[in-house]
Amino acid sequence: MTGSSADRTARTGVVLVNHDSAEDTVGCIASLEASYDLDMDVVVIDNSDSEDSLTSLRDLVGDRAVVLSSGGNLGYAGGSNVGIRRCLERGNEFVWLLNPDTRVEPETLPRLKALLAEVPDCGVVGPRIVHPAPPGGTETVWFDGGIVDESKSGETRHLHQGRGVAQVAPPTVRDVDYVTGASLLTRRTVLETVGLLPDSYFLYFEETHWCRDVRRAGWRVMVDQQARMLHHQRSTGAMPSPYHLYYMTRNRFLFVERALGGDGEAALAQLRGKWLRNWRRKVEKQAPEWLPEFDALVERAAADARAGRDGRNDAVSHVPWPDDVVRTETPTDRPRDVG
Repeated sequence: MTGSSADRTARTGVVLVNHDSAEDTVGCIASLEASYDLDMDVVVIDNSDSEDSLTSLRDLVGDRAVVLSSGGNLGYAGGSNVGIRRCLERGNEFVWLLNPDTRVEPETLPRLKALLAEVPDCGVVGPRIVHPAPPGGTETVWFDGGIVDESKSGETRHLHQGRGVAQVAPPTVRDVDYVTGASLLTRRTVLETVGLLPDSYFLYFEETHWCRDVRRAGWRVMVDQQARMLHHQRSTGAMPSPYHLYYMTRNRFLFVERALGGDGEAALAQLRGKWLRNWRRKVEKQAPEWLPEFDALVERAAADARAGRDGRNDAVSHVPWPDDVVRTETPTDRPRDVG
């Protein structure tokens, strides 16, 4: 792995956006170092508001990767774009976006690049991502391809999510609506023609919107389920985090109107009838005293979406939490953990 070497340009530039996840980031780098394709430059973007984060991250990573600061928490797309620009400046032929809490397998990158070589009009490709087996359990699929259901006002879902790997059909290659930003490999020519990720969402739906633009530009978006990765499963407790609830609600509305040209109000109604209703029931059961805050946060997200307000909203992080419940940042029907 070329890592921080400046004497040559690797074919693949790898971008890891770190947000209070230094141990995960180092673990992901270690898995990259075991890849059968080591022709890669790795750049870690410190996407933190903390002044001390960059120094401590550089000390931890050492010379295994280049570590750059984004200048503050720019959200998933904003942080990723800092790394993407660096890869384009370096001249990398491919750019691979990875979440720090993923672990690649030795054949992951070679398989993904082989598909790009075999399918010249494939602009974006992702792997099958699985949750590792718990003690006495079995591996489960987290991502086998992203689906946007326009008949349900732009509802998004992960194919085969939650099913045991042994329970689904044999792995195949297929076209999809989007590839999760947890592992997204693309060509520099795609980035040069379509542009960088839209950073107005701050968190959630940016890669979904971008993949839509990629397909509109004439490229195929695909998943090779034979290429595998692991994703560390986060808590699946009773409560959503405030930022997850807010950004998922607001950005679903914005995504449908901006990317699909659809009805944001219909999208919000569909979200209330399923995803938000399920979360509200859990809150009502586990922490009923938080229901007024839950409802107010949903209404704030809806109002901001209607007003076209996007980007980072610092007020969300100050929403009070009940102290005696398990919190989660992983929803049951649209998961992805990124700072």
